[in-house]
Amino acid sequence: MQWNMPLAYAPAVLSATPPAPMSQDVTPPVSVKHGPLGPLALCLSGGGYRAAAFHLGTLRFLDTVGLLPDVVGLSTVSGGTLTGLAWVVSQLDGKPFKAFHETFSAYLLRTNVIAEALTGLTSNRDHGSHAWASLIRSAADVYARPDFLGDRRFGEVLDAGGLQFQEAIFNTTEFHTGLDFRFRRSNNPLTVLGNNGYRMPRPVASHVRLADIAAASSCFPGGFEPLVFPQQFHWPQGYPLDTALAALGPGFQSGLPLMDGGIYDNQGIDSLLLAFNKTEPPPTLVISDVSVQSPEMYNVPENPTKRGWVTLNGVSWLAYGLFFLTLLSAAILAWRGFETAREGNWEPRDYFLYLIPGVLTASVATALVWVRARLTDVITLVKRQMDLDVWPSFKKLTVLEFAQMLVLRATSLLALTSKVFMKRVRGLVFGQVYGDSRFKDRRISNLITALTVDRPNLFAKHPWLKPGAHLVAVGTQACQMPTTLWFTDAGQFTTVESAGAATICYVLLRHLVEHHAGQYEAPGQPLNALYQRLRQEWAVLNQAGAPSQERQAVAA
Repeated sequence: MQWNMPLAYAPAVLSATPPAPMSQDVTPPVSVKHGPLGPLALCLSGGGYRAAAFHLGTLRFLDTVGLLPDVVGLSTVSGGTLTGLAWVVSQLDGKPFKAFHETFSAYLLRTNVIAEALTGLTSNRDHGSHAWASLIRSAADVYARPDFLGDRRFGEVLDAGGLQFQEAIFNTTEFHTGLDFRFRRSNNPLTVLGNNGYRMPRPVASHVRLADIAAASSCFPGGFEPLVFPQQFHWPQGYPLDTALAALGPGFQSGLPLMDGGIYDNQGIDSLLLAFNKTEPPPTLVISDVSVQSPEMYNVPENPTKRGWVTLNGVSWLAYGLFFLTLLSAAILAWRGFETAREGNWEPRDYFLYLIPGVLTASVATALVWVRARLTDVITLVKRQMDLDVWPSFKKLTVLEFAQMLVLRATSLLALTSKVFMKRVRGLVFGQVYGDSRFKDRRISNLITALTVDRPNLFAKHPWLKPGAHLVAVGTQACQMPTTLWFTDAGQFTTVESAGAATICYVLLRHLVEHHAGQYEAPGQPLNALYQRLRQEWAVLNQAGAPSQERQAVAA
């Protein structure tokens, strides 16, 4: 494995036989034998392109050491859904993993989802259409382009015979009851699609576009508006919206607003806990998570140095004055223009002297009336909802004070939804899985922060496991990438993708030495072959900081 070339890797299979290329006609390779860790269930968290690239690196390394065919459970959220769906589609097409990795890497590098969605925001709407512009629907169309998911439907996933998964779940959050809404492919014929409150019949689910699932799962608040199911989903000609609504029943007639699955569970853990609730023993849970815990989730924006002297009441009176001035100007221009025309002295230049200025001033007056009417509507609505007239108090505020009040509310609300709530939910979900005795020694947390955390007790006992300075730097840089749907350059992608590969190698070794003592140290023990392979890969990844004798031992 070359650190600066994430596309280059050498797969090695630790299980008895290599998996055959996947296609819809191949028997699922999930029922006979698994590798040294047994069956695996993989969670791919949300986090935009940071998540998509980190998880891609994680999958690449699992393939390199022969563990990827052991993944029988998959649960994805937001950016993780982009990688998860791309991987599933590659299996439907029978692509080897290396081809999938190269194709999806190239897609992430060249595609700025937001920029392309904005370009198509108002396209594909008939003249006179009443359809509202929707950024999330435009993003779904970006995902539906031929170089990613195309017009493929969920029925291909539901009916495929060549997928390696017992459970594949793509998570969204529905905003009627605030619960997870799951697009789920399961070996269990009694599986609920959607959730218990809003069940989705299998024929409806079969016609759902994969691109719409990707959009709904990655529809984070603030950046996007909700994606309404089924009204705003794209339905094929042979199965139109009316047919879907008839099959769904009365609960969906007004539309079910779907948003980012990370609102309910950004790691996708809860879905796999429920899916394997009755499986004994359950698969080993691998949680690939790019959540970054900042020391300060919110800082109050600095107040302006001066309050200013113009109050909202002053602005109101200025608006009144401007209205009467523009109205008077429009009347004078109309009168003078009429007089000029009546005297027969109208010339082409008079269009610019009377007509155009008159129209402009009249337009300003009309706009002022419209704005005041809308503000009156808002004040009336607040008064009706709160039984409180806010204008007498607000009118004494200066413009800068009022603007600062709006900024504080908007920024604190954004921090609340994107950081505080998600931290709380993350803690609850991790507490649930770490408190479940069935997963004792069967949970591996592949956290993007893992390489940056100093563990003096662990490193004192296993000094070879300590990440070198260059790996700590790569992990730190990966953590610093914002949650976006684009990469600014190829180096950003390489760093995050490589961090995913290095981190999963590190946490797998940590898992063995901390939870499987006596099972990996000597030849012939069940985990020794995996341990030796991981040591080799880790030495290569960590060679810049490894002692010379360690590198010599690897070379030998």
